[in-house]
Amino acid sequence: MRSSDVNRLGRGELQPRQQHPVPITGETKTTIAMTEHHSSAHQNLRKARGNEHVKHREHLPGISHPGSTGVIYCTERATALGYSDKDSEWANFGQGAPETPTLPGGFEKPTTITVSNSSREYGPTAGIKELREAVANLYNEQYRQGKESKYNWENVCIVPGGRAGLIRIAAMLGETLVSYFIPDYTAYSDMLSQFKSFSPFPIPLSEEDKYHVNEDLIRDELKRGVSVILTSNPRNPTGQVLRGEELKRVQEMCRGKCTLLFDEFYSGYNYTSDADGKTISSAEYVEDVDEDSVVIIDGLTKSFRLPGWRICWVIGPKEFIKGMGSTGSFLDGGASHPLQEAAIPLLKVESVRKEMKVLQEHFIKKRDYVLDRLSKMNLSVAYPPEATFYIWLDLSHLTSPELSNGLSFFEECLKEKVIVVPGIFFDLNPSKRRELFDSPCHHFVRLSFGPGMEVLRKGLDGIERVLRKFGEI
Repeated sequence: MRSSDVNRLGRGELQPRQQHPVPITGETKTTIAMTEHHSSAHQNLRKARGNEHVKHREHLPGISHPGSTGVIYCTERATALGYSDKDSEWANFGQGAPETPTLPGGFEKPTTITVSNSSREYGPTAGIKELREAVANLYNEQYRQGKESKYNWENVCIVPGGRAGLIRIAAMLGETLVSYFIPDYTAYSDMLSQFKSFSPFPIPLSEEDKYHVNEDLIRDELKRGVSVILTSNPRNPTGQVLRGEELKRVQEMCRGKCTLLFDEFYSGYNYTSDADGKTISSAEYVEDVDEDSVVIIDGLTKSFRLPGWRICWVIGPKEFIKGMGSTGSFLDGGASHPLQEAAIPLLKVESVRKEMKVLQEHFIKKRDYVLDRLSKMNLSVAYPPEATFYIWLDLSHLTSPELSNGLSFFEECLKEKVIVVPGIFFDLNPSKRRELFDSPCHHFVRLSFGPGMEVLRKGLDGIERVLRKFGEI
């Protein structure tokens, strides 16, 4: 991969694309007429983002506080009201993690690990060679059959979690224009705001276009002279996915022009192929693994349902991966050595295929249960998720101001011991300048159907009580 693919920036020549205002329909006038100054829910968020930073700086001169991601903010608010992950009365629809027990028919989750003598030592910051080889082999078997160019261990970097991988990637970017699409993963906002060497540029996706990253959008970004495009695929929080021939065409359009950074953590949660175990990855359409500027991040966190292990990987051209090892030496020091060794047997191709089939069958049932319950509450979902374990729920049709925006709905749900994530956190507004009510994500919440069925029932019962309280059903 050429260094210019990552560091190219049209200095002073880049013009912002014309933005189209979000239409204000009759259904949303009640919400839009309010401002954040009239809402305690919105003032709570502003206080968390602003006043605490000032207080922090007063006590520690020269130190700035980065704030908290959306999910952390939601958990902190819930904790203040008595939430504990050990309290069975609460239903957490906010945490971006799936249920972790072994699924019927799936592979057994390890309950013990063997700690070898060698794993008591520090491991390489790019990961141990054996695990890197196992990841490369898995991708070659799944996505590179019949292709001349194959991944090998030098195309893989092992990182201690998805955020650590994203931070390493961000540290690799030079004076670069980075485009990203909203709504998207909440942690991107903090990553994009902390590194000052590159310029982040948000691209709102159209609700009418099902929040789809399409070829026309990519073409516009290439015309702008963008150097890097960052996106989750499958997408968090909308559950939509770029796949097949369209994904192939997007990669062809960008080849030799810009770097594509694909967050593929939900690649296993594919509901578009009848639960046959097929997963989705841009690796399938890479032409040359060392020349194509395609960087993939994934790991054991979501599809393998082992979030506590913090074993993830970044796949890309050897030149890029070599740099990832260097950034890890001063950023995070590398992933746990014993857990890297324990992860190797989990990546056997046949067992992975079996696990993904079981995973898809199980989560489709949960998705359909949640959608059915929501529909009966007059909370229909216009675009059901094609992947992930999230539902992007539009509240704008609700008549009560306390429920028709995500932050206020979130606060009302807390009173019934249910945690959801307000859509505004997926706006990815690093400067925090925008009026909260002006966000295109303001009238949404994200619900996770990652937890087990018992939690889903309990949480949906709580949401139903909220709606009845305000006369919405």
